[in-house]
Amino acid sequence: MDKRFGWAFIGAGGIAASVAKRILPSGRHKIVAVYNRTYENAARFVARHGGTAYADSESAVAADGVDGVYVCTTNNAHYEMCRRALRCGKPVLVEKPFATDADRARELFSLAADKGLYICEAMWTWFSDGAIELKKRADSGEIGNIVGGRISFCMPIAFKKSSRLLRPELGGGALLDLGIYPVTYAYRLFGKPREVKCSAKFACGVDVSDKITFAYDGFDIDITASIKGFMGVGESLVINGENGRITSGAFHSGGGSKIISSGKKRVYPPEKNAMLTQFDRVADEIRSGKTQSDFVPPQTTIDVLTLLDGIRADIGLRFPFEV
Repeated sequence: MDKRFGWAFIGAGGIAASVAKRILPSGRHKIVAVYNRTYENAARFVARHGGTAYADSESAVAADGVDGVYVCTTNNAHYEMCRRALRCGKPVLVEKPFATDADRARELFSLAADKGLYICEAMWTWFSDGAIELKKRADSGEIGNIVGGRISFCMPIAFKKSSRLLRPELGGGALLDLGIYPVTYAYRLFGKPREVKCSAKFACGVDVSDKITFAYDGFDIDITASIKGFMGVGESLVINGENGRITSGAFHSGGGSKIISSGKKRVYPPEKNAMLTQFDRVADEIRSGKTQSDFVPPQTTIDVLTLLDGIRADIGLRFPFEV
């Protein structure tokens, strides 16, 4: 008997290919069906990673052997593809951002609840043991009262004007693709901020870099995101306390962390394959009958999108498909 968890991949771009390469060698997952807006791309994906290509998403979702649906389309299509999958009666794991705004997220969670189905944001960061361990250390009081910190995710990934990241009609920009990681991390560590201050630089109708400050009682967390360059910081996390600090490099993908407290340093190793950990844990949750994830609960996703909605309003980022 084939015990592998069967996935329908909705989207066959670069993210889908990266995921396939990370989860299939484990022997615990298989790709059963693939849908892409361009059928030829789906067919090419299937030739490399397995499964059957379909010309419409409903047929892919309804294919025999599909245990769950993984949505990894462009940001603007997440809501509709999730809604279709739920209406077909299948549990869903959807790439971040879960939706382009909090209202759409609430609708999807409500639809899933009505149908008794699992749906979860693929915020692989918080499925990883690395992030879970870092939060434990931050909550433990080892570094004393928090006095400040910064979380940055800046990578030159928008290389040309045709990039999806520079297309507002696809929900592009730095905030929803990279900024969501440090925003989520700050929220998961410290909760909702008391005040949010932000600014952005624009190109092609989207934000290409963002500077955000989350003000909490007694300390600030500075957030930087950019899809145009490293901004002198790249990817890093630093949390300063009265008695020490916590640092991490590749924090968004379950990277390792270091804690310096009272002059002593401890090193926690990185997650070896955080993407596989996410898919393993989601498969386990679906098979156990859960309708909500213990790792990325619905309220977490809604709260983060509410913060992002506020930031977008402040910097003036609005997408053409929003009425």
